[in-house]
Amino acid sequence: MKKTLSLTFATLALTFGFSVHAEDENNWYLGAQYSAQEVSSQPDGEFKTVGVIGGYQYNKNFSLEARYNTGTSGYSSQFYVGASDEEYKEDIDTQASLFIKASYPIFNSFGIYVLAGVTKSKYEITTSSSYTDLEGNTTTTYPHMIKHSESGFTYGAGLNYQVTEAVALFIDYQVLPDLIIGSGRADSWENINVGVHYAF
Repeated sequence: MKKTLSLTFATLALTFGFSVHAEDENNWYLGAQYSAQEVSSQPDGEFKTVGVIGGYQYNKNFSLEARYNTGTSGYSSQFYVGASDEEYKEDIDTQASLFIKASYPIFNSFGIYVLAGVTKSKYEITTSSSYTDLEGNTTTTYPHMIKHSESGFTYGAGLNYQVTEAVALFIDYQVLPDLIIGSGRADSWENINVGVHYAF
């Protein structure tokens, strides 16, 4: 009987202790982010995305984090070839990342972290043109769209500020997989992200 009571008490104590520990840790977190991205071949144009993040913090130093973004604006240019008016647009459709995140507190509420993982980006290239003949009549072609995706290793570093025990602000810099279309050259692709997340 004593052994049964002792075992029951120990089990209850461990269960209670685990529950309190889990509540203190706030292992899961969700948030939102804004991203400004640049491709080396387009120095005057930026891709902009917004998205959500979610993660699980194993301990104070390591987390597994996922991010999902959708494009809000991209790169476009317009040029003339003789009497033809050509337009070129390029934008991100969706972008998904999975990271291992290593964090280290530096002082007060600030911490630094590094990210390493994979990113898959889907984007669209649209071209259209219009032609004006000698009589002033304009003919517009239907837009031609090319959908492309790129995936590969992504890494970066960032700064975290803990506003409260549950709410944190962050900013980070990432290097994405090189952008390669067809047999063309590889263009470097990088971004800066700012956001907030809430632990629960």
